[in-house]
Amino acid sequence: MNSIRLTPSRLVLLALMFTVLGMLPTRVFAQLSPNPNFHNKDFYIGPRVGLGGIGGAGLGLGANAEYGITPQIGITGTFGWSSYSFGYTTYSWTYTNLIFAVGGNYHLDILKVKNLDTYAGLGLGWNLGSVASSDTQFPYTGSYGGFFWDLRVGGRYFFSNNLAATAELGYGFGYLRLGVDIKL
Repeated sequence: MNSIRLTPSRLVLLALMFTVLGMLPTRVFAQLSPNPNFHNKDFYIGPRVGLGGIGGAGLGLGANAEYGITPQIGITGTFGWSSYSFGYTTYSWTYTNLIFAVGGNYHLDILKVKNLDTYAGLGLGWNLGSVASSDTQFPYTGSYGGFFWDLRVGGRYFFSNNLAATAELGYGFGYLRLGVDIKL
C-alpha cells in the first residue's frame, strides 16, 4: 500500500478547500439543512472531465454514479482515466492512471440557491498506474499505484428534473471535475 505524498500542488488544493470551509461563518453551519434537491433513492450517473490530477496529469476522463441512501447521504462510485507524458530530446516517459473509487457524499443546502445541490464527500480509491519509456536503447515499462483518499466538495445545478451540471474540487483523476449528471 502506497502512502499519499504531500506535493506542493496537493498542499495548495488542501489549503484552498480548508480556506473555503473556513470562510463560511459559524452561523451558516448552525443553519444547515437537508438539501431539497437530493432525496432518498435518487440515482445519478454521468460523465466527468478532470483537470489536473495524480502525477502530472492535465486532463482526465471518467464517470460517476451516486445513489441516495437517506435524504442527506449518497453512496458513490467513480471511474477515471488520465495520461500524461514528458520527454527529453531523444525519448519520453508516458504515465497512465486508472482510478476506481467508492465513497459517500453528505448533501446540505449551504448556499440556499434554488436548483443547487451542494455536498461534501469522502472516498477511498485505488490507482492502477503504468509507465513506459520510448528510449530504444534503454526501454522501460512498469506499474505503480495504490490506495488514495478522495476528499471532495461539489455541487449539482439542475437545468431540469433529470439533468444537472456538476463541479467538484477533490482528488483522483482531476482536482477539478466537471460533468453532467442524469437522474434515472
